[in-house]
Amino acid sequence: MHTTRTLFFRLINWTSRTLFANRLSHAHIQAFLRNSSLRKLWNLAIVYKDIYLGREHTRSKPFVLILETTNICNLKCPFCLTGKGISGGRALRHMSFDTAKHIVDQVADSIYLLQLYTWGEPLLNKNTLSIIEYTKTKNVYVMLSTNATAMTPEYNKRLIESGIDYITVSIDGGSSESYKKYRVGGDYEKVLNNVKDLLQQRRSRKAKNPFIEWQFVVFRHNEHEVNATEKMAYQIGVDKFTPLPAYTEDESWLATDERFRPQLLNPERLKNCARPWTHLNIRADGGVASCCYEFFKKDDFGSMDETPFSETWNNRLFQQSRRIIGQERRRVPLEKSDIICYNCVKSGVRPSYVTIDADDLKLNKPG
Repeated sequence: MHTTRTLFFRLINWTSRTLFANRLSHAHIQAFLRNSSLRKLWNLAIVYKDIYLGREHTRSKPFVLILETTNICNLKCPFCLTGKGISGGRALRHMSFDTAKHIVDQVADSIYLLQLYTWGEPLLNKNTLSIIEYTKTKNVYVMLSTNATAMTPEYNKRLIESGIDYITVSIDGGSSESYKKYRVGGDYEKVLNNVKDLLQQRRSRKAKNPFIEWQFVVFRHNEHEVNATEKMAYQIGVDKFTPLPAYTEDESWLATDERFRPQLLNPERLKNCARPWTHLNIRADGGVASCCYEFFKKDDFGSMDETPFSETWNNRLFQQSRRIIGQERRRVPLEKSDIICYNCVKSGVRPSYVTIDADDLKLNKPG
């Protein structure tokens, strides 16, 4: 059974990355099928027309909203910028419910999907459940990604009752020994029991949602556990198991299996990016990020605390970003710029894939 399911999800991943040059996930497909409307479909058509024509001033609105409900995390993962203890020039904070509501209200008529995560652990924010519940009243598909450390039976009950559609649990290992090497500060047995409880509560309620994905970042020290962990994940009731390549600054951590080694220029296909037309990314401090890979505040394209969406979406920085991407597609010289998208397109390396000097934590941009 799990073999057929694995092949199905691998086909989705291959199709999206090869044909659509994007990370189209099962959640994206479900969101489109379940949460469409004539208005959203019309907006979607305009989005892709504007991308095709390379319009810098787009007539459309984003169809994916990413809210970072917090930029705080309780783990110290060694290759995560948050885990390294870097703030990126931002105040550490949880997003308030009122802030999230204000943002959702401005784009709810166009978005299919809300992602409640970026550079922090969303379950640490006491407002996350309220944000989910409110957004579900707006005909929007809601997903979050969690390290599952903050789950409790009561919290799992409230998660299911919130109406959330999709939960990704990030557990990088099939044993305590391998798990704790990267998820520093986490407890493998506790996390696994938290996920089992969530699955059990979903079964006991005979609920279809949330869809639960186990995401496994593959390193050299845990690659031997991938197959056994996948089998175990499906046995306990997980809906989808996804092994992912690790992005690290230390090559000694990389998996030896080529299937689990990062390809910097593909499948991300940064030179064919569409995010300035399709995604709105809001950080916990209200900053409007260029995309989910952006981390440092100096690279923000604006602030939703200061400027409404209608004035931000086609501001000078967004238009310049779209123009640079269009220049790359047409294979003409790129307009020299200080915005983060210039270096991203020029180098083909995603912005969060950086090297940090442990002595002074200075950023060394790739390319």
